[in-house]
Amino acid sequence: MNTTKQQYLTAIRADTAYPTYRAIIGIITILGYLFAGLCLLGSLIAGVSAIGDSFVAGVGIIIGGAIYSGLIFLGAKFGKEAAMILADIGDSITDANSRVAR
Repeated sequence: MNTTKQQYLTAIRADTAYPTYRAIIGIITILGYLFAGLCLLGSLIAGVSAIGDSFVAGVGIIIGGAIYSGLIFLGAKFGKEAAMILADIGDSITDANSRVAR
């Protein structure tokens, strides 16, 4: 991304009209990351305990849990980006319209 665009995004995010929305986006993203980590930990524990009965089943649980956790992580990251885009659009429109109204 070119630096002018990045500077503009940094400026509108610093002077946002939607600080609560942006804060909640951050909280939901962190909760998504934590959930992904807990799913991964749970699959590791379940997989290791299942290896005693069946090696293939235990490894399958670990791999399946890792894939599921990765999808949750990517979903949380994508959701944050999508929500930030909406807030950036709202802030850009508000910024542009406030200049025209003057």
